Amino acid sequence: MEDSPYEYWLIFAGLLVFAEFVLPGLVSVFVGLGAATVGLLLYLGEIESLPAQFIWFFGSSILYIFTLRLLVMRFYPSDTDIQSMDEDAAVFGEIAKVIEAFDATGHGRITHSGTTWVARAERGTSPKVGDQVKIVGRENITWLVKKI
Repeated sequence: MEDSPYEYWLIFAGLLVFAEFVLPGLVSVFVGLGAATVGLLLYLGEIESLPAQFIWFFGSSILYIFTLRLLVMRFYPSDTDIQSMDEDAAVFGEIAKVIEAFDATGHGRITHSGTTWVARAERGTSPKVGDQVKIVGRENITWLVKKI
């Protein structure tokens, strides 16, 4: 028994709809609907040639993506949550350890979050190697620290 082309399109449609459960984005289900449309048109005998199949596939997929996807997204909004986060502010107040002595200009090196950083101590303080310091600010790539 010979398989008909519409069966391949319907299998392809089923795979694309199933892929939507694995690949988020709400796109592959509508491309799958485009494949199902071609399968239905082949079954009904409305189209026969291979170029017509691909034209219908691409055309209907684009139509479904731009119409149905927008409609579905309106009723089922995504769970995205946009947050404004200042990464520096999250670090301010954290404790770091001095690993390189501070020189006369007040610059030294600290370790924080698993890496080392250039730091500048407050005026009049000179933390020693092994001392703990509090991060109080940032100036470009240099952390501003205060001896505890």
